[in-house]
Amino acid sequence: MVENINRIGEALGVVWSFFQTESGELTVWACLLLAAIALLTAYRCSRPIATALAEDLWRVVVVGSAITVTFGGVGLFFLVQAFR
Repeated sequence: MVENINRIGEALGVVWSFFQTESGELTVWACLLLAAIALLTAYRCSRPIATALAEDLWRVVVVGSAITVTFGGVGLFFLVQAFR
């Protein structure tokens, strides 16, 4: 069991090395990929807000808005990192 976990960890390290430079910073492609994932998640979280507004589900609106803003901010952060 421990050997399998070690092999999985080594494989993840190899995959992670494709997204990192020698100095330890993320590559442009990694930043763009993470930005796309975060912005798509923000978009998907924002879609049910309109339905929740129509049905007066304010808790859903508040939580959905908070998640949307958080993932949108993360996406913008990675976009700035990619263009920096």
